[in-house]
Amino acid sequence: MVHKRKNHFYEGWLYHLFVDPALQRMRRMIGAQVEPGSTLIDIGCGTGELLFFLADMCSELVGIEASSRMWAYASKRVGAFSPVRILHGDGARLEDFSNGHFDYATACMVFHEMEESQRFPVLREMQRVARTLILVDYRVPPPTNIEASLCRLIERLAGKTHYGNYTSFARAGGLPFLLKAVDLTIQKEISFQKECFCLVKTHLNDT
Repeated sequence: MVHKRKNHFYEGWLYHLFVDPALQRMRRMIGAQVEPGSTLIDIGCGTGELLFFLADMCSELVGIEASSRMWAYASKRVGAFSPVRILHGDGARLEDFSNGHFDYATACMVFHEMEESQRFPVLREMQRVARTLILVDYRVPPPTNIEASLCRLIERLAGKTHYGNYTSFARAGGLPFLLKAVDLTIQKEISFQKECFCLVKTHLNDT
């Protein structure tokens, strides 16, 4: 299940110090969408902050992280968070989990980082293992404000490959395009932080 990926200089403690605090509102918004006692898998879990935030309300929490540096940092922080497991792996290869194993699958600020060829395999695996998907990423099209310009600058500073993935995500139409392409309908959409980001939620119909 392990998928090797190039590490970036900002991953690990730097990400936790400078980025995680800025995502606190996002974690609260996701928590408001999750039923107590439920199970959840987080794709691209990073430092594990969302899983630790939900630890008191969920019965099982699994994080999947492709970056060895992020995975190592998150694993050291699991400690007493008994419902939490952090796995080093690929979100497109979740063969360890059966169909519908989880109540929720989340991916937060992940799809804009992926190469175009990775996005649909990951999304389809999320569909397979969970009935409800909660995704957070940049809103497309972005607003015309200083906050959005700052976001673009940050993405550019993350490196040429990263910025190329970000721009391809935006050109393709963002999260709405991805969900429509796999026949999922957005049931809830919330824009936040000066309209720069959006949370979308979709639930698979019973078959």
